Amino acid sequence: MLTSNSKEKERSLSFLCCWYLGRRRVAMLLLLSLAFVVFVLGSYTINKESNNSPNIHQSIETMDFGSDQTPISRELTSFYTSNSNNDHIGDSFLWNGIRGSDVETIHPPPFVSSTHHHHPCDSFSFPPPPPPGMRRPGPRPCPVCYLPPAEALAHMPKHSFESPVLKNLTYIHDEIPVKHEESQGGSEFGGYPSLEQRTNSFDIKESMTVHCGFVKGTKPGHQTGFDIDEDILHELDQFHDVIVASAIFGKYDIIQEPVNISEMARKNIPFYMFIDEETHLYLKNTSSYTDDNKRVGLWRIIVVHNVPYTDARRNGKVPKLLLHRLFPNVRYSIWVDAKLQLVVDPYQILERFLWRTNSSFAISRHYRRFDVYVEAEANKAARKYDNASIDYQVEFYKKEGLTPYTEAKLPITSDVPEGCTIIREHIPITNLFTCVWFNEVDRFTSRDQLSFAIARDKIREKVDWSINMFLDCERRNFVKQVYHRDVLMNMKPPRPSSKVLPEPLVLPRGRLVGGRATTGKKTPGQRGKRRHRKVSAGGRNIR
Repeated sequence: MLTSNSKEKERSLSFLCCWYLGRRRVAMLLLLSLAFVVFVLGSYTINKESNNSPNIHQSIETMDFGSDQTPISRELTSFYTSNSNNDHIGDSFLWNGIRGSDVETIHPPPFVSSTHHHHPCDSFSFPPPPPPGMRRPGPRPCPVCYLPPAEALAHMPKHSFESPVLKNLTYIHDEIPVKHEESQGGSEFGGYPSLEQRTNSFDIKESMTVHCGFVKGTKPGHQTGFDIDEDILHELDQFHDVIVASAIFGKYDIIQEPVNISEMARKNIPFYMFIDEETHLYLKNTSSYTDDNKRVGLWRIIVVHNVPYTDARRNGKVPKLLLHRLFPNVRYSIWVDAKLQLVVDPYQILERFLWRTNSSFAISRHYRRFDVYVEAEANKAARKYDNASIDYQVEFYKKEGLTPYTEAKLPITSDVPEGCTIIREHIPITNLFTCVWFNEVDRFTSRDQLSFAIARDKIREKVDWSINMFLDCERRNFVKQVYHRDVLMNMKPPRPSSKVLPEPLVLPRGRLVGGRATTGKKTPGQRGKRRHRKVSAGGRNIR
């Protein structure tokens, strides 16, 4: 028998335990409530901006990778996390050059204009990162603040960006190009520039004449080795403020129709798709394309004859880097690789990445690698080009002074672009840059990520000019990546289910099914319907 004092002590102990457990539950509820409030407040900036005129585009989509894809080509970074191979760079270059701890305070470059007007996106910032346990690996888009298309167009500069030093750029014409050295790379289309001519092309002067493809013929596209039908050539001479361009050679990709394009852009911006004869034949047999309208959706199809290279990817570098030669009277262009689908209006893209930042050339930095030497090894591991040619090119650049990427190169944030999109104004300095970049692609390997930095840095040594290398997650916001055609064609069909479905139960006559009696007799609504006998597995249908 327990005494009254023992019972009192037991009751007191029980009360204390209950009180303690209750306090813990309350504390847990308070912590959860606090976390929810922080999350809501953290998103307030973006929600506030979305109520104003800018569009906050936040399509967060992921890409699916096949299990047989090489680890080198797999994107291991994400919007908030990074796993870089550039160990020598240090932690300060995580997440495309931004420290993870800085994410909450990141602001896009401020709007630059002569009048210093307040820009609607000035106060835009990225949302805070999710808790560590909720972060998903892999590359993905990040939010971008766009103006509506009409407002974006209103920000188009009235005057061209001033080209530093270089004011007049012309191009070498040579009907009989000669190879100067036996071991020299290059092509007839590129004119085989000598090493001396290559050096002179980086000596920036007020007036310059350089190699820039199309060395033969009377004009680009006419008897040059990259020939275009006469009825199309006159279109290329027309003036346009903006064009969008892409290309498919060797039927390597499937045409992707742009989406979310404003009526204003559809009316005023032409979309050009360059294809070779092989792709042309494939297109006629597999799509709605006809030679009469020469269109697939928004894309105006331009068939190229007598392509200069046997490598389809190298042929694609001609319109990619030499658009200013094919379209001499265009102010701005957006290049999109054919494996990408444009999902944002061109005026919004130009305003965000050129006009807002007062830039004349914009390209996204690589999602994972910043260093040319690391990029070269990745290309070799992924068998993007033969190893000997890659080694020769990198060794050549090393002798010219190319060094591994380090913090000492700031404010340059990367030596390796993700070159599938190019946003540019057509002015002499940007035209020169893409000319010398193309000459490197023509002389060495077609991997343009390897030659980008050397062409950029040699020009920057002479003039005050920079390139807007924006975050790759921002690029993923305005284009959606799809598979190359050969990957799509070789994809394995979904694995059939190994489950064997049981035979359906035979219901006795008169049993209710769904509220109706199954008597085996026809109802008025069943007249004219064929009856099927149930057959066991492996049997034959007997009518």
